[in-house]
Amino acid sequence: MKNNRQHKLTEKQERFCRHYLDTDGNASEAYRMAYDTSKMQPSTVHYSAWELMNNPKITQRINELRAERQEASEEQRKEIEARLLDIVNADPSELYYTDPATGQPKIRKPWQLSKKMRHAVKAIRGHGDNITYELHGKIEAARLLGSWNGWDAPQQVDVRQCNAMMGEIRIGFGNEY
Repeated sequence: MKNNRQHKLTEKQERFCRHYLDTDGNASEAYRMAYDTSKMQPSTVHYSAWELMNNPKITQRINELRAERQEASEEQRKEIEARLLDIVNADPSELYYTDPATGQPKIRKPWQLSKKMRHAVKAIRGHGDNITYELHGKIEAARLLGSWNGWDAPQQVDVRQCNAMMGEIRIGFGNEY
């Protein structure tokens, strides 16, 4: 990550760049957040922000910060997708083990669960040997993964280029139409 010394930006200019991205590109608002504008007219704030935006060092830094944020966002998305996959692939049988002494199934303690299984756990209730787990919904996780990755994109079929014979299809029961 490059800092404002490499860009020779002042501390206020660096804050302006960060606030510019935080305010979705509102340069005047970013200027107000980075500088003392209490004695400035709105038109002066607007002009000062415009001047900053025309400084190549400022626009370069904004582009670098935007790229850094995009990269961090992609990393977070990959982490969330991995957790969603853990939910989808969770096997509830991992919550139990067979007690070698009695041959009876026993529920695992939270710290005995694999990390992937812990990701799938929505809630833990009880204490001691009386523990119950509630898992996140697999279907909801799968739907979210699907929508993020375009798996649920509507499919379009162009029937105009279909070589099949056009006709009528009636579905019914008995002699009714």
